[in-house]
Amino acid sequence: MQIISVLALFLFVWPFSSSKTFHMTASSSIPAASGLVTVSKSGQNRNTQLDVKVSNLAKPANLAEAANVYILWIRPSGGAAVNEGAIRVNKNLDGELKTATTSKNCDVFITAEQSATATSPEGQELLHANITID
Repeated sequence: MQIISVLALFLFVWPFSSSKTFHMTASSSIPAASGLVTVSKSGQNRNTQLDVKVSNLAKPANLAEAANVYILWIRPSGGAAVNEGAIRVNKNLDGELKTATTSKNCDVFITAEQSATATSPEGQELLHANITID
């Protein structure tokens, strides 16, 4: 009986917990960099959860156009870009940021900025992905 209960719970939760991964395209100015955006739905409001992981991303001060911080932006289809926070790069040049959005179709991109409180992207798009959720 317990096995049937566990199986029933799994079959109920499984369709709602699936995730999809999108590869980010790197700018020609940082060809070694890479990024992945894992997208999933969670919670009663069914927001889109984003887990963005980057690797081989040089420290922002080492770029040709030196900056202080990397910012993750989400631009909903037909909307303005929103600053979702700073991505800190560790000594292995890896970073991660988790966030959520109500958008099902959006652009996710990273720029190098002078301030973590930037209200619009001023720097070049370094990594980019277009997210479309069915």
